Amino acid sequence: MDGRSPSAMQRGELCCHCLLLETSQGLVLVDTGFGLNDVRNPRGRLSGFFLSLLSPAFREEMTAIRQVQRLGYQASDVRHIVLTRLAGDAYFYYREMDLHSPWCAASA
Repeated sequence: MDGRSPSAMQRGELCCHCLLLETSQGLVLVDTGFGLNDVRNPRGRLSGFFLSLLSPAFREEMTAIRQVQRLGYQASDVRHIVLTRLAGDAYFYYREMDLHSPWCAASA
């Protein structure tokens, strides 16, 4: 399924590249990947077909928020989020935010 696995019956490997940019006005996150809610409850948002076909390895340390924190930043340091497309891997975390989230900086 990923173009490298020898068989469609074997688990493929997928990734979502998210970029964190430092600017003079704060951090900019380009795409968000899966969020904490996706890791904790994959079936809450993802179809059984998707999960059985791709068997994603949901690991909290791989979410954007945890990687930002591992770099020594806080979620509130991210001032803008840029989505490059409306594919799920680009915006899953974005979908779990609300207007009070530190990553929804509409008023910042």
